[in-house]
Amino acid sequence: MIYFVRHGQTNDNANGNILTGHNETPLNENGVNQAKEIAKELKEIKFDVCYCSPLLRARQTLKEMLAFHKSLHVVFDDRLKERDYGEITGKPASICEFRRWNANDEIPYQMESIPQMFERVKSFYDEILPRLQNKTVLIVAHSGVGRMSHFYFNGKPKDNDYSNFILDNAKIINFNW
Repeated sequence: MIYFVRHGQTNDNANGNILTGHNETPLNENGVNQAKEIAKELKEIKFDVCYCSPLLRARQTLKEMLAFHKSLHVVFDDRLKERDYGEITGKPASICEFRRWNANDEIPYQMESIPQMFERVKSFYDEILPRLQNKTVLIVAHSGVGRMSHFYFNGKPKDNDYSNFILDNAKIINFNW
């Protein structure tokens, strides 16, 4: 079983959906509180291993969880970073005059494409899953990685539109494989 946790809220999330990407944006006060609530919700689960994005907001969310899982082995993996938004990192999502999550569209601004991001997340799961049979895994990462994870486990959308799955801040989704 995989417990996938999206990090708590940041000011970028609260201020109109800024394209944070790989920026090192910290959790805001609400995000810290959200992370503490998730930690309480998952405190009774015995995790065998944790994989975490190395970006600050994911690490801060994980820190709250480690209060209940002090001996948990944590692996930081760059493949769990949020989508690279290229030249529009730090800009409002409203700047996008194109469909950001449609794999059929050409992606401007030197952004990471949907197929590139999917392959990055797929390579992560293809590597770890064979050795984690019958294990309970915690993953702490980002909305875009959660989206790609959803489609990895449930199949790619037939119309290549990845926008119909959204993962809010501080939410947990489970995957069985």
